[in-house]
Amino acid sequence: MANEIIKVDVDLEAIKEIQSLGGDTLKKCYQCATCSTVCPLSPDEAPFPRKQMILAQWGFKEKLLNDPAIWLCHQCGDCSKYCPRGANPGEVMAALRLSVIKEATPFKFLHTFYNNAWGFPILILIALFFILIATIATFGGIPNFFDADSFPYGGPSYEIWFIHLPARVLMIDVIFLPLAVFVIIILFSAINRMWNAYVETYKIPQAYRYGMWTILKTYLLSAIGEILNHNRFEKCEANKWRALPHKVLLWAFILLALTTAIVFVMADILGFHTPWNPLLHPVKWLGNIGGLMLLYGIISIILGRSQAEREKSVKTSYPDSFLVYLILLVGLTGFGIEIFRNISALRSLTSLIYIAHLVFVFILFLGVAYSKFAHLAFRTTAVVFDLYFKDINQKMS
Repeated sequence: MANEIIKVDVDLEAIKEIQSLGGDTLKKCYQCATCSTVCPLSPDEAPFPRKQMILAQWGFKEKLLNDPAIWLCHQCGDCSKYCPRGANPGEVMAALRLSVIKEATPFKFLHTFYNNAWGFPILILIALFFILIATIATFGGIPNFFDADSFPYGGPSYEIWFIHLPARVLMIDVIFLPLAVFVIIILFSAINRMWNAYVETYKIPQAYRYGMWTILKTYLLSAIGEILNHNRFEKCEANKWRALPHKVLLWAFILLALTTAIVFVMADILGFHTPWNPLLHPVKWLGNIGGLMLLYGIISIILGRSQAEREKSVKTSYPDSFLVYLILLVGLTGFGIEIFRNISALRSLTSLIYIAHLVFVFILFLGVAYSKFAHLAFRTTAVVFDLYFKDINQKMS
């Protein structure tokens, strides 16, 4: 009927949540569509972020949670720079991504800790609790934290099957192997829910609902190639500077992950435990190159964001600051261990730097499921779905 009235209930709580996560300018949008017009990543057939701004203003939480376009936005800043009302659509999209992370993962209190300044001390205490429990269990009590030869380079050794493990190595295994399993389970569950929601929302025909291995084999490699090359980042104009430091940072994490894997095999399986000379050992070279790339990338991002804020092309929220400075602390304490250990006047402080490094790595690792760092998994999933959806559309047309 022409005069039929459709009632829409506004979800005020959802709107408040989006605003609290960094989308405080949401209500300034008056739907001029400038953002979708200037965005170099916005596709013609389903332009963003205008649609997402409308849904967010009404608090349509479910529709937003099931929208992969939220993750295809790379927060270039083009839309925010040219918005005539200062609605900062890019920052609203970033807030929507944080909202998706919160809804997709269990133990939501951890998400709250990661995205509020008062939560950082709590995260430090959580990390310290698990680290100290593991230290006491593997070192046979509380070691002398002002003597590097007591901690981390002292303590008993253990024989587990055919593997010989010093206390330091076993301690790291006790801390991080369960943490890795926890994070993988959380992410697998979240990504599975996210994918199923996309499939239902976009009404994918049953004949094209491929199994997981087919999806991974057909689309994941293409998505990873695109992400490694930062193809979408390089289309941005307002903050074009972001492409290089983000790419360097991504490759730094890849090198450091590779270094960690090699060290795990060498230390935990092959039994090479002596602290390796950073000037002579190739694994140390690899780790130091990755560490230097990490520091270059993250410092460039911090300086670039500071300049972009002055130009009003980007706005830094607490979750942004938290992640970049946490990564900086991981890099600085990592090199700090190496420097303090090899300078006799500073060697007594090595243990404290070592503990600080473990705390920051623990928080960063857990943040793969609960902080902005979760983009690593969620954005990859959205890019895979985007490639998949375009492909089956072509096959059906």
